[in-house]
Amino acid sequence: MPDVKEQVNEVGLELTARGISYEYIDSFDRPAIGMAFGGGDYQFSNLAITVAFDEDGESAQIVSSPIANVPAAKTSKLLMVLNQCNCDFRWVKFYMDEDYDIIADADVVFGDDNAGFAVVEAVLLAASVVDDAYPEIMRGIWG
Repeated sequence: MPDVKEQVNEVGLELTARGISYEYIDSFDRPAIGMAFGGGDYQFSNLAITVAFDEDGESAQIVSSPIANVPAAKTSKLLMVLNQCNCDFRWVKFYMDEDYDIIADADVVFGDDNAGFAVVEAVLLAASVVDDAYPEIMRGIWG
């Protein structure tokens, strides 16, 4: 069984090799790395993505900061939008939390020798899927 700390370090090395800034997050109940995305080529301005590693050293959860906050009067409409996004996009699932924030969530499984590549690819894919879904989410809120 791989050591989770070694897997976290491998992911950090891959992020560094790709020029992606990150930080270790100590406030989680398990080992975690956080990155910021947004602006430039992305339609959203600011999105934090956190990778929280499972203690087994073989899997991790990828979760975004809030993509948007939904006005209470539009929650039903946005649930339908998020449901459609979940049908349209693979790899990442969207949900609305108890504060009416829209969150993107994904899981990644990796082996002893590919944690860095697998996790970084999954994070970049998650950011891309959020970017693709962002216009639909905003139309649901503002349209």
